[in-house]
Amino acid sequence: MLIEIEFHSGLKIGFEETLKVTKIECKGTTVSLDYGNTIINGEKIHIFGSPGQERFKFMREILSNGLNGAIVVIDNSRGVTDTDIQIMDNLNTNNIPYVVFANKQDISPGNPESEYIDSHIQIIPTIAKEGEGIQEGLEILLELVEN
Repeated sequence: MLIEIEFHSGLKIGFEETLKVTKIECKGTTVSLDYGNTIINGEKIHIFGSPGQERFKFMREILSNGLNGAIVVIDNSRGVTDTDIQIMDNLNTNNIPYVVFANKQDISPGNPESEYIDSHIQIIPTIAKEGEGIQEGLEILLELVEN
């Protein structure tokens, strides 16, 4: 199963901490792409982290081939960006199930502007550097993918 995590600059540390806290086996990092895997509910999950900046759109398009699900990480201290909206629109257009991680709850608690996120999308409050909400979010996404 392939899952892509969209993240913005400054969230790479959050991804790496997430790998450690959720016991995701990290096989290494390449330039502008992170990879890890874990087992959730007996299912091996392959997780690719790609930058959310517009200049890396080509990478997201390549990674989206064969994608089973996605996690859109929103920096809650900045709110939903135009790029976040484009990413979610693309996932909706391609019928790819996804969840939104509203990250940095320690800095800016609450949910991002809900008018930019479809009402059926699960928003999971997270603090990536502490691993809070990550396991729950992955389990929710796995359930969405399996249904």
